[in-house]
Amino acid sequence: MNNLLEATKKPIIFALAAGMGCFAAALLAEIFLWATQRGQPAQAVCLTIDVSGSMAGSKLDEIKNSAKQFIEKHNLSKNYVALAIFSSVGKEVVPLTQNKKELFDNIDKLLAYGGTNFEDAISVSQKIMNENDSKHKAVLIFTDGASSQGNSQKAIETSDELRKDGIRIFAVSTQDGDMPYLAGLTGSLDRVIGTQDGRFDEAFAQAEEMISASLMGAGGNFATIELFIRTDGWTVFLALGIALALVAIQNYFLKKALLSAQEGVLVIVGSIVAGIIAGTIGEISHQIFDFVKLGILGQMIGWTILGAILAYGMGYFIPNLNRMKALNFGAIGGFLGSFAFFIISISTEIGGRLLGAFILGSCIGLLIAIVETIFRNAWLMVMYDPRNFSQVNLGSQPVTVGSGKNNTVLIADIPVKAGTFQIVGDKVHYTNADGTQTLQSGNRIKIGNVEFVLCSKDVPFSPSKFYPMKMSKVKIQGNEGDKK
Repeated sequence: MNNLLEATKKPIIFALAAGMGCFAAALLAEIFLWATQRGQPAQAVCLTIDVSGSMAGSKLDEIKNSAKQFIEKHNLSKNYVALAIFSSVGKEVVPLTQNKKELFDNIDKLLAYGGTNFEDAISVSQKIMNENDSKHKAVLIFTDGASSQGNSQKAIETSDELRKDGIRIFAVSTQDGDMPYLAGLTGSLDRVIGTQDGRFDEAFAQAEEMISASLMGAGGNFATIELFIRTDGWTVFLALGIALALVAIQNYFLKKALLSAQEGVLVIVGSIVAGIIAGTIGEISHQIFDFVKLGILGQMIGWTILGAILAYGMGYFIPNLNRMKALNFGAIGGFLGSFAFFIISISTEIGGRLLGAFILGSCIGLLIAIVETIFRNAWLMVMYDPRNFSQVNLGSQPVTVGSGKNNTVLIADIPVKAGTFQIVGDKVHYTNADGTQTLQSGNRIKIGNVEFVLCSKDVPFSPSKFYPMKMSKVKIQGNEGDKK
């Protein structure tokens, strides 16, 4: 049980630390996005509502209230909103207008009847959009079911024409809707918002956020270079949050200052580089995959690359971390985190990004710690007292012990550099002022007030077995080492 607790302690703490670091960074990133956004340009939005028979009763009342709230959020002094409905047929109810009262009055008159005809829904939306010369147009479709009438494939073809003309399409759907089909209409699953009875207002609020946010994307009022700056900036914040948290918690385990000036510079520079690389590749991939309605894959590629780079970079701070394996596992963590990020952000925009950021960081931190634990042949248990110990992997990189701040393990009141552990060939060597000794698994050494136990897969660490130990300073107990 003690071995299991010790094996899982660091991965869990790494996951929580990286998750919290990424969450805090995401908060700052949201401020960055807000500070760099431009004023919204005038736009025209067609609200296309499913009023088929299944909408009768409380569901129709709820959609009326949600539609009104959606309209309230638009500045009708410069924006235009139209109202269209569809059931067995599609119908223009109110053309693009700035008259809120006209929109509200006609919403109140809506009745539920008939089937669900997406061909007419898209067709009437296209007609309304063609009547306005605004540069920024969007269609928001609400539905509670799947296609039952009309030519559903024709609707897909018409929606493709709309999007080629620069008209953005979004959809809000209840659990009875056909989400894959709606993804075909909108061009991407991340433009389809799932909802349920009693939560239509939340879904429409999210739709409004998405419509506004899309103006700051490739089809909006941001130039391409500005779009990349915003994407890279947001990614840099997340990279910095994860890296700072992981370096600080690693130093905490080794009883060192949480972050030295040198480490701070390295983390900042490395995070900027990692964020720019991952953000740029992610944005390019998103735009490429968006042509085949799989834009989310591009974002997942970006987060996967971010996880890989951050995990590889932690090799500068975690002694003898297998960097190539860390890179691979970091990529897995980034992919898993980005998948969760995507799923959560479907339900809520900003809140989803924040919770998704926490999960993204947690996955990356967890996988890095797991790599450190499972891909090692020998390591030291550094025992400060019976309840306070940490572990340091051994390898070709020397693990130094001393009072100097650049040592791997810091111990007060001993020489600046009191000793060094290192694997040479297939042997573990310990070197101090008296010379070099070859250690065997299970050997114990005391340096100052701290005790070290050499562990391996054959001789894992057990606190009950190895502690307490009464040893003379810098003396090997158990299996005697061979003097070299």
